[in-house]
Amino acid sequence: DEDMNTISSIRDIASGETIRSARFVGDMGYFVTFRQTDPLFCVDLSDPENPEILSELKISGFSSYLHMYGENRLLGIGYEADEDTGSQTGVKLSMFDISDPSDVKETAKEDLTEYGYAEALYDYKKVLADQEKNLIGFLASGYDKTDKYRCDYLLYSYENGKFVQRMKMDCKEKGNVVGYIRGTYIGDSFYLLYEDGMVQKYSLDNGELAETLE
Repeated sequence: DEDMNTISSIRDIASGETIRSARFVGDMGYFVTFRQTDPLFCVDLSDPENPEILSELKISGFSSYLHMYGENRLLGIGYEADEDTGSQTGVKLSMFDISDPSDVKETAKEDLTEYGYAEALYDYKKVLADQEKNLIGFLASGYDKTDKYRCDYLLYSYENGKFVQRMKMDCKEKGNVVGYIRGTYIGDSFYLLYEDGMVQKYSLDNGELAETLE
């Protein structure tokens, strides 16, 4: 309340698990816990003194980042995990249908098993999530099936209930500063901005590199 006294709480949920992400939208709250599977909780906060869990969706892995993506959709970026052991198996994208708070559903999932790390999962400023332009972008790194190291900026759209990869831009030569690469767009051009000042311009139409500015 206004005196910083606790007026309510929700206890004894997800025993032994940790909270990995949270997002508040109007009178609703969403949070993810994890140990071996990922429960996504939907909570009604309209009465602050009596918060109520409306639903709990259990899926494999967990989302470290949650972002509203258009009306009644919630974007999750996180890690896939083995349901038996809880061990992480790679980065994943999830899209949730939250139109019915009592029955939240995962409508799409994209497993990115060749990437084991993405700084965007620990710093929300490193995610591009623009529903109006329909672009989801972030940097990811890891080793593919041939044990080859990859560091790519990945750009997706969400179309017809599926994640569609628009572009994959190789950034491994800048691997020592992967945390400082950002992506943005102007019109039909997409830009990668590097910590050392370099800017690369790509075409959103065909994904080709159009210009590099040192």
